[in-house]
Amino acid sequence: MTVRRVVLCALLIVIAVIVEVTVLAPLDFPGATPSLVLVVVAALAFAFGPTTGAACGFAAGLLLNLAPPTTATLGISSLILTVIGYALGRVFDSDTRPLMLTTLLTSGAAALSILAGAALGGLLGNPRIVWGDVPVLILTAALYAAILALLVIPVVNRLSRAFVPEAYPR
Repeated sequence: MTVRRVVLCALLIVIAVIVEVTVLAPLDFPGATPSLVLVVVAALAFAFGPTTGAACGFAAGLLLNLAPPTTATLGISSLILTVIGYALGRVFDSDTRPLMLTTLLTSGAAALSILAGAALGGLLGNPRIVWGDVPVLILTAALYAAILALLVIPVVNRLSRAFVPEAYPR
């Protein structure tokens, strides 16, 4: 990765973690808390590919796990976001990324992240997992991710083109 790509990714991830933890988490949303970090990781994976997506997912998950108030087992967010970043980065080989398709994929990734987090938490004995709440959390997480993706993905795409033009051959 180039230095500019690393700086852009780090800056976007840190901003997303801060906004999610300090602004979105305290608000009383019905169902799940909107996952701005997941949407930023998805946008970076769409922009730069699977390797950058996985690295950004790991870093973002680690920051989320370390940001107070953390209640999850250390590493679960990193694992889930790493897999999501890699998988979404593998989706496109060309520069044609229709916004509706990226929005749907991001929304599906948010739903899968809730399911994976609940499954891993249940396997590790997390007493806070309430399986009756999981379907509502999946639906609301997917809805919030779709709304955020419509706003975030175009912005990240423009920023990546402006700051890392060598990633987009002409």
